[in-house]
Amino acid sequence: MSERRLLILYGSQTGYAKDTAYRIGRQAWRRHFSVSVQSMDQVDKWSIFTTTYPVIFVCSTTGQGEEPDNMKKFWRFILRKTIPYDALSGLNYAVFGLGDSSYQKFNFPAKRLSRRLQQLGGTPIVDRGDGDDQHYLGLDGALDPWLENLWTVLLDQYPLPKPIVPESVAPDPSCDIDYIDEQIDASVGKTELIPGTHLARLVKSDRMTAPDHFQDVHLFEFELDDSTQTPQWSPGDCAVLRPENLDSDVNDFLQQMHWTEHADKLLQIKPHDESIIPKWIPRCTTLRWLFTNYFDIMAVPRRSFFEMLYYFSSSENEKERLHEFTTSEGQDELQTYCMRPRRTIVEVLDDLPCSRVPLEYIFDVFPEIADRSFSISSASAVTPHRVDLTVAIVNYKTLMQKPRVGVCTKWLLNMELGRTVGLRFAKGTMKLPAGPTPIIMVGPGTGIAAFMAFIDDRVSRNISANYLFFGCRNEHGDFLHQEQLQKWVSCDKLQLFCAFSRDQENTIYVQQRVREQGDLLWSLISEQDAIVYVSGNANRMPDDVRQAFTDVIADHGVDDAAAYVQAMVKTGRYQEECWY
Repeated sequence: MSERRLLILYGSQTGYAKDTAYRIGRQAWRRHFSVSVQSMDQVDKWSIFTTTYPVIFVCSTTGQGEEPDNMKKFWRFILRKTIPYDALSGLNYAVFGLGDSSYQKFNFPAKRLSRRLQQLGGTPIVDRGDGDDQHYLGLDGALDPWLENLWTVLLDQYPLPKPIVPESVAPDPSCDIDYIDEQIDASVGKTELIPGTHLARLVKSDRMTAPDHFQDVHLFEFELDDSTQTPQWSPGDCAVLRPENLDSDVNDFLQQMHWTEHADKLLQIKPHDESIIPKWIPRCTTLRWLFTNYFDIMAVPRRSFFEMLYYFSSSENEKERLHEFTTSEGQDELQTYCMRPRRTIVEVLDDLPCSRVPLEYIFDVFPEIADRSFSISSASAVTPHRVDLTVAIVNYKTLMQKPRVGVCTKWLLNMELGRTVGLRFAKGTMKLPAGPTPIIMVGPGTGIAAFMAFIDDRVSRNISANYLFFGCRNEHGDFLHQEQLQKWVSCDKLQLFCAFSRDQENTIYVQQRVREQGDLLWSLISEQDAIVYVSGNANRMPDDVRQAFTDVIADHGVDDAAAYVQAMVKTGRYQEECWY
């Protein structure tokens, strides 16, 4: 019989797929498999052709059906046309995707990956699983039954050598962590920059919306450090920031965990597997540094957090409650307690005073702070050393009535001018044409962010076939980038159509403006091969705008207008970048 090994590979953008992969790894450990969990881009790609034990792939979806960043290299590798059609004939695999069925390209990375593995001769252990955020139990609604089926099939192929390790037994920690003597090498505590990171200094932080407007939208301008090579980003690209927890939040958390006394004492981290902890994390550091820069204490905890916390509670009542949150039957209650009110880790620990995490388990319990991506509102062709970000400040109330403030936007709002931070660039999903092809942009609210870079770049090349449909509530409340847009209009570089939804008795949205300009738009699309871009909130707007374009095309004599729009999507002439 083959050795009892499993390789679990994940592609994760915000941490959910990674969390799921490690959860599967813990279940495999209980079933006496030797387990390795890595991101797809970490693994030796060539080894996949000679692997003799099962491989489980877990991947999320980002953007408009795109692969997560830490899966892209692996995905490009297995797409190579030179790979023989039977290269994976010895591979047994399973694929689970994490997505949201309200998006058109639901779980596309998982579907494409599964299809490609099968094309290359791989044998699926079970059918692909499709986790759906829209399920009333969230992603676990599909994951739990899929895992039950997976273990049934695997244990039939690899019978248990001894009983399953009970759920009451805690898994081993992934690291050894010890306090150390302060008299150590001066290099201790220094952190490496994540590859591709550029230093940037905050030079402007201005509110763009009126003081009495309900939504705070800020313009943040960063100036790139001249000492590093000036990067070239394209219109439509994103700036990636890794936020920090505020000092006040970290101090409260450390006190809550009874760690204040040791917060600034040096500790040494020795991971049992180097792939567990990113290389940029110093192996000698402090608790304060880790909970400021790496661990997300303001996150809404996932099921795995409660699963691990259960082992460290000294209260039977708390243990019973925690255990219920980890069962399939308790997921509805977990949704009610945690997910719907967006209760944070700090607030959960306040509710559970007898549940505290041992030092050596912090990397197994607390999630890492996820990178945040923002569309860049400036063009490198015009301001090569300046990066502008148009950011809606996340601030809302839930059933708990306590304001929920986004970790990244809170960090940005509290950042002092002159502060230097690390900034990376990532490719966006919308691409500008190289030549003077007309572009039609629909960007209500902060959906205008990327289009500011589009127009800026094209105006610098003396291209004036730019058509923008912008929507907001009030002309005098949230007309973002009004001054610059009107400058472009006045010099005939932009045609601007605005929908101020609350400035008249009847609400008006961008899709109505699209219909009103039907003759112009059809002329641009049918005679000049114009490209349509749609960016903004993904709730109803993208579907409503697409329907408006479909109606415009139908009104001009096209029998199957929906198919016409779909053909535009396939050829890149209708592009969407929308988010929740």
